[in-house]
Amino acid sequence: MGSADPVEVPDVNDLVDVTLDSRTEPLAAVIGAITGDTVLLAEPIDRTGRFVLPDSGEGGLIVWGAGSNLRQAPIEVVETSRQPAPTWVVRLTAPAARCQRRAFVRASVNLPVVVKHAGKQVDVIAIDISEGGLRCNVQSDAGIKVGDQVVAEFLAGQQMVAPAMVVRVLRGDAERPTELGLSFTDLKIKEADTIRKYVFSQLLEQRRRGAD
Repeated sequence: MGSADPVEVPDVNDLVDVTLDSRTEPLAAVIGAITGDTVLLAEPIDRTGRFVLPDSGEGGLIVWGAGSNLRQAPIEVVETSRQPAPTWVVRLTAPAARCQRRAFVRASVNLPVVVKHAGKQVDVIAIDISEGGLRCNVQSDAGIKVGDQVVAEFLAGQQMVAPAMVVRVLRGDAERPTELGLSFTDLKIKEADTIRKYVFSQLLEQRRRGAD
């Protein structure tokens, strides 16, 4: 990385997404410290609530920011530690660049959601949540189809009112509920940040409960 230009990195205490070359799903972590192009990642955790400690030398990407300020940079894992808390030291191996988020960190939840559609409201249960949307179960058919524009209202640290598009409907039967996939369509930066923090808090709570 060139020494003439300042290194663009996240801020301390930012929540970031990390994708390792060896894993298909992104991880969540907190920026603990920054020294030049070296970053300390605290509490790197996957969607099951498990702390992840990769091998030194493994590559990947770190993604931070939101909206038009979304950034990513390639990284190399320098070292990891389990004590006193799980951390990685990573080095940014190239300058940060703009990106479009390709994947979202998800958390399994049991979250009541009100879906408003065509002048009606349907009570559903979100079974996972990410910055990109919700996967929900509903007992009735609800008359919702792929492509419908809806509004999802739910509590994720604070009350959220999120416009969304229905991107998946898997019809249930007498034994299985219908599953809805909702993709958020117009989240503001602060709303996205609120959901990101909520997802991270749910992953940590799963960890505390001994999820694996």
